[in-house]
Order: sequence, then structure tokens, then C-alpha cells
Amino acid sequence: MIIGIHAVQHALQSNQKIKELIIQEGKRQSRVQKLIGQAQKKGIPVSMKTAQDMDKLCDNEVHQGVIADAVAASKKQIPFKEWLAALDCDQELTVLVLDQVSDPHNLGACIRSAEGMGCQAVMIPMNQSAKFDAPAVGKAACGAMAHIHLFAVTNLSRSLEQLQKKGFWVYGLAGEAKSSVYDTKFDRATVIVMGAEDTGMRPLVRQNCDQLLHIPMKGEVESLNVSVATGVTLSERVRQSLCKE
Repeated sequence: MIIGIHAVQHALQSNQKIKELIIQEGKRQSRVQKLIGQAQKKGIPVSMKTAQDMDKLCDNEVHQGVIADAVAASKKQIPFKEWLAALDCDQELTVLVLDQVSDPHNLGACIRSAEGMGCQAVMIPMNQSAKFDAPAVGKAACGAMAHIHLFAVTNLSRSLEQLQKKGFWVYGLAGEAKSSVYDTKFDRATVIVMGAEDTGMRPLVRQNCDQLLHIPMKGEVESLNVSVATGVTLSERVRQSLCKE
């Protein structure tokens, strides 16, 4: 389920395959009417439901009276091993790994940052993590999920090892790390690993990192929200890449 006016508009504009557009009864705003018109032009069925029914469809997330029932959230649902085997590993590649990020809003925001910063894929563990198909994830990602590879793997540590064998260098974010993201040269295929909101990376995942980095802080708070930290780190990776051009 894709929820919210902006996210649904993104899905329609990117030609994501949508089975049905669902509108809350009584919603007549111009933006909602525009979405209905776009859906009808594409031959997408439009149905009306009560606010209560729509709340049930999206787990009581704020939907603004608009829900799209989409066929798939990701642009290419292929197995991780298949994707990795076909990959030409060059220095511009970036993969974001999120270790047990349980808040779906954070997961969605991280996916949005990853796609916006040119990452090729986002990887999460299959268990003890928010799920890609949660309505709140799609809303926070705001259309990004249709343009990036998404992988939920059974063993995150083993998947990191497979990325390393392919030629990726794995950086893990940890507050106590000696190296700063701003002192680090991102000059090879890169994996950025972000830990859970409260506990950080699990020990085994941490051990599989080639290097640990921290984001310098000047205020009184000790850490950033995981989605903000993701944006900061990926932005520095992109900045360095652009400076080479």
C-alpha cells in the first residue's frame, strides 16, 4: 500500500504498476481530484471507501484520504545473490545496509536518502527489522522504493562478506570510532552500515566492517537519528564523488 497524496503522485508519475486507487469518501480537494484524473487516464480503477476502512488498510497511518494498491514497491525484485553476481564493481557503487532499524518511518526516510544520493541498493535483515512493505515505509520513502533495489536477507553478516569478496569496502557508523566520515576517502565501491536506533550495530555485523566511522558532533546530544545520520554520511560520499569531476 502506498499512502498519502505526495507518495501516490510519485508512484503515478513514475509509472509504477498500480492495481487500484482508493479515495476516502467526501475528499474533494483539487490535489485529490488530480490524482483521480491521472489514474483514470492510465486505466487504473478508482474506488471510494470510508475513513475507517482506509485506516484499517494502512495500519492507522496518516493517509490523507489517498491509498494506492501497488503490485510491487521495488523496481526490481531479484535475489541478492543474483544481483551481486551480475554486478560490475566500480568505485562509484554504494550500498546502504540497515541493521535492525525497527521504526518504519526511519526505514522509509533512509531509503529516500539512499535513492536521492545515488545508492544502488538498500539491505536489511529479514528479522527484527521494519519491513519494506509496511505502509509507513512507503509513505516516508516518498516514491524512492520504485527506483532502488531492496534486499531483505537472512544473514546480514554473510551478505556483507559476499559484498567484500566482490570488491566493496564496508564502513560501519559508530559513535566511538576514531575516524570521521569527513576524514575518510570514499574512493572505492562502498557499503555504509547503520545500526539500530538504540543499540547500534550488532557485534557480529560490527566485526564484518572494514572500518568504523563517526559523525563529529558539537552539541550536547550524543547521536543523530538514524535517518539523519544516513543522510549526512551518504551526502559526504556524494560530495567527494562530485569533487572528482
